[in-house]
Amino acid sequence: MIIISPLIRLALKIASIVLFLVTLAAAYGGKVNPEYMTVPSIMVLALPYLAIATLLTGIGWLLSGRLIMAALAGLTLFAGWGSLKDVTPLSFSKQPQDPRRTFTLLTFNSLHLADTTKRDLPGNRAIRFLTECGADVICLQELDNFEDPNEIHHWSRTLMDSLYKVYPYRAASPEPQADDLKVLSKYPVEYIPLACQDAEDAEYWHKRRRWALFEVEIKGMKIPILNFHMTSYNLSDTERVVVTDIKGVNSAKNSFKEFRYEIFPKLGEAFRTRAQNVKEMISTTSGYKTLIACGDFNDVPASWSYGLMRKAGFRDAYPETSFGPTNTFNQFLFLFHIDQIFYRGPHLQALKTKRYRINTSDHYPVEATFELIP
Repeated sequence: MIIISPLIRLALKIASIVLFLVTLAAAYGGKVNPEYMTVPSIMVLALPYLAIATLLTGIGWLLSGRLIMAALAGLTLFAGWGSLKDVTPLSFSKQPQDPRRTFTLLTFNSLHLADTTKRDLPGNRAIRFLTECGADVICLQELDNFEDPNEIHHWSRTLMDSLYKVYPYRAASPEPQADDLKVLSKYPVEYIPLACQDAEDAEYWHKRRRWALFEVEIKGMKIPILNFHMTSYNLSDTERVVVTDIKGVNSAKNSFKEFRYEIFPKLGEAFRTRAQNVKEMISTTSGYKTLIACGDFNDVPASWSYGLMRKAGFRDAYPETSFGPTNTFNQFLFLFHIDQIFYRGPHLQALKTKRYRINTSDHYPVEATFELIP
């Protein structure tokens, strides 16, 4: 033990230092444009888990009396706090100045209002949730047609009428690449067409758009709401379970090969395309000083695309009102926070965010409470 113990301690120190360095690299990975490198963007996906591991490691070293190693863990978290404050925030909900001027907005990638876990149950759990959640405005992604029995799980006239009774106002995007974007509202809502700034690029621009602008008149104020469904990673179900299939050395080798030659190129293409989409979305809506932008962002806080939104003056409702990390994607062990609610403008203040745990879709719904500031 006299010989082994120092060796084990040394191995733990080396492993801890590697963890700290990887955590720092992930914290700054979103500063690297995915046009040039893909690995930093991938590392950002793991940032909340790396941060938790670093914190626990630091506590372990502190309890064992190794103050230098504990200090290194603390220094790592401090150095990466610029990104970590959005990933693992330390905030709480706020009280409104005037409760009469508050409203709630919910975003939900509904997966065509399917039920991925309890398909044999009668009715439709997703529609029942939407009917009962109480949100004033609901932004939906991945929903083509409310009136299509072939799309919506256990569709019925009675079911849809119950939803329409609660949300008498509805709007949809007619754009080819954004026609899965819908809005349900208790207040008047309309679709607002957006024009491409470059006429020569107009046709291509309309084909690749993944967002749509709506305007909701809430308590005497017209609020523009940008509903988006950004480019996904386009991984097959087989590719998504690569990590969970690792059960030994051979399976790890096979998984590494699949990741390197099949998954990695898809991830890189998705990061680059999404960054371009976000830049175009920001440019198109730059004239709106007050704006809510929400939906399936398909990227996490601290990522490059997320940074583009923050540089454009958007605030994120979640880190302003919540404590600790969260996930909104819930399948294949890819427990990432990829559904976002951004906002900007002097007339809005986020008060509270809530993630619901209904598991009908591969995404969880996220709700934010806002106060209208006169």
